[in-house]
Formats: sequence, C-alpha cells, structure tokens
Amino acid sequence: MAGALVLAEEGVEALEFPLTSPGALAALSEAAGALDGQAVVGAGTVRNVDDARRAIDAGACFVVSPNVSVPVIEHALAHDTTALPGAFTPTEITVATEAGAELVKLFPAASHRPEFLRQLRAPLPHVGVVPTGGIALEAASEWLAAGAVALGVGTPLTGESLETGDFAELRTRARAWRAICRDR
Repeated sequence: MAGALVLAEEGVEALEFPLTSPGALAALSEAAGALDGQAVVGAGTVRNVDDARRAIDAGACFVVSPNVSVPVIEHALAHDTTALPGAFTPTEITVATEAGAELVKLFPAASHRPEFLRQLRAPLPHVGVVPTGGIALEAASEWLAAGAVALGVGTPLTGESLETGDFAELRTRARAWRAICRDR
C-alpha cells in the first residue's frame, strides 16, 4: 500500500494490480479505499468474466486483459467499469472497439515500434491506444508523440522498489516518468 501512496503522490493517475500477484485483490481493495480521488485503481491480467467480477467487487475502476475477450469487455461495461483489452493487430483492436472498448492496450508493445502506432492512428483515429509491455523511459516520448493516450508501465516504473521497500527510489522513478509524460 505504501508504494501505491507514493505513486499517487507523485501524480501517477492510474494504478494496476495484476491478478497474478499474490494478494492482488486485497491490495486493490485497500488502495481503492485509500486513494479515492487521488488515483484510479484497476486490475490487470483479467482473463475471464470471473476475474473481472472479482476485480470489480474489490473496487476496480478498470480491468486490463492480455487479450481481447468480448465477454470481459461486456461484463465490465455492464458494471460501469472501463475495459482495456490487450490487442496486437488492427483486427484485434477493431474487434475490441466494436465490443465497446474505448481504450485498447497495445500488447506487447515491445514487439512493435512507435511508427506502428502512428500508422495505426490513420485508419483508427477514434481508438485510445495504451502501449504496454516493454516500454522503456527512453522510448516513452516517442510512443506519446505517435499517438498513445497513456502508457502502461510496470517494472520500468517501479524497478525493485516494491520488493525492497526503497520508496525514495520509487519516488525518483515516478518523477522521471511524470516529467516525460507532462511534456506531451
């Protein structure tokens, strides 16, 4: 919880708790209560409707999936929760948006270049794309310039600080990321 507070204090606006992490739902629930208004809290690695249901019951404002699952998108929308399905191709992105997703996680982003997103924006300008997976700080501004509405970052932001408890390092990393994002 202390790491989530530091990130929110440093202006990180959305915090994702991957369901593959031990205690993720409890941490999500605690953060949702403690950070109300400071940051939105959601669940990651939501693979099916049961995952989505449990995450939403725990207080998730958004659910992030590694793939396009129309049932997960529909469940999230029916519960006033934002769905960010993971997509890799223009076809998958189109399927996700036709199912109602307003944001799509481009995943894994490290397998693409920012130019892919720039080209994608021409025929799909209405899609809010969030590149996720392998985004380095040094490449963040390129992705934002190419049309990303946000960036999904985990370890490049947190490093080992959540495991070590080095929240000064977490604060420094968060400030570096926010500086890049503010410039866009």
